Amino acid sequence: MVIEAVKLSVSYDNTQVIKEVSFTLAEGVVAVVGPNGAGKTTLLKAISGLVSYAGSLKIMNKDLRDFSAEERARLITYVPPLVDVMPDMSVGDLILSDPLVSKELLEEYIELFELSSLLKRRLSKVSSGELSRALLAKGLSKNSKIVALDEPLSHIDLRFQLILLKHLRVLSKGGKLILVASNQLNPLLSYVDRVVALKKGEVVFTGDVASFLRSSTPERIYGVKFEVVFKDGYVDIIPRELA
Repeated sequence: MVIEAVKLSVSYDNTQVIKEVSFTLAEGVVAVVGPNGAGKTTLLKAISGLVSYAGSLKIMNKDLRDFSAEERARLITYVPPLVDVMPDMSVGDLILSDPLVSKELLEEYIELFELSSLLKRRLSKVSSGELSRALLAKGLSKNSKIVALDEPLSHIDLRFQLILLKHLRVLSKGGKLILVASNQLNPLLSYVDRVVALKKGEVVFTGDVASFLRSSTPERIYGVKFEVVFKDGYVDIIPRELA
């Protein structure tokens, strides 16, 4: 197992936002889903060592707290959806700002996310989608064993969503664990191996995509009735009405 959590809890201002959750995760692409405020971002930050937590969280059979900051930074990469940036910084400066970035891999990701023409552009002059693509290139270029992507689909268009998701499938075959927190079930669930579903800080489902969609979990956590269509290895989730 890559990750084992036992009674993992996170609190902000004495309010529990992750509530004694337990789960194990192996290599592959994992969708972390749930409504707003369910705890998706906080769970990713806990796994990435960015917030304090109670309980046990083991990464490759070693307690996360026992990793040095440098070891943790190499092993786990957290990629936020957007960041507050210095407006006069260029896109190129941003993606080179992490010393752990592999220059060789970065060249590949600049090409993959079509950033070449943006490298000298100031961050104040790029769109949210362009900034998101730059952050993805920067994060994935670290070549970490565990990658936690927080809402990576929210700002990029459909073409880059497919480019990203297809590439994550390829990366996972190399033994990586990739966590994708998202409010968008389409097209995400066509490209992941497993689903972790949260509601009000609790893990209410872990399992494969088909089992998740055939269960009552989606309706319970979102309060929406869905029509689900499986075709040619892909899945389409259509919200029909409020539950």
